Amino acid sequence: MKKFINVLMILLANIVYSQSKIYAFVGKKISVERVKSDDSFYLKYKNIYKVEQSFDNEIKADTVVFNSFTHMNQIHYSIYDYAIIYVVKNDKGDFVHKRTYFTPIVLKENGKWYGFELNEKKPENYLPVKPYKLCIKNSRKTAKVIIPKFKKQKHIVEAFYPSQFFEYVNKNTVKARFLQPAENLIKQKF
Repeated sequence: MKKFINVLMILLANIVYSQSKIYAFVGKKISVERVKSDDSFYLKYKNIYKVEQSFDNEIKADTVVFNSFTHMNQIHYSIYDYAIIYVVKNDKGDFVHKRTYFTPIVLKENGKWYGFELNEKKPENYLPVKPYKLCIKNSRKTAKVIIPKFKKQKHIVEAFYPSQFFEYVNKNTVKARFLQPAENLIKQKF
């Protein structure tokens, strides 16, 4: 019976979230911290992000605090220093991370943010970028903590910096090859 109630609550949460307005912003990670959850089925994280670019007039602050919930200890967005974060407002008007959706952002050039979709298999619609070396040392450290099954550096790089967008240089560095402007990545989501 308890499993049935949990499944029902998940379905109801998905219905509520799917009908909510989605707010998106490019954010720089300040902190992601696990906090006590009211629900034993979900892990709760308090996230603090500096807003670098907002795609909605609702996000006016320079810093956004929001909660995210997951039943696995795999909050992949926290691996990247920058990401497009998609949030909704709960009944209290607080921002909540929608199903931990995110889009990695890795480069700012000429005032524009660039990133990629992890699920994208081919970079056909992506722009070639001049070789840009990206330090991934902090990303590797974070990935090792939240996804301990990735024992080898190679697995972390392959999972979070896929070869269709990046070229491996060494364990701490990749070169960006193909990226898209953040505005284009947002359009694909909505």
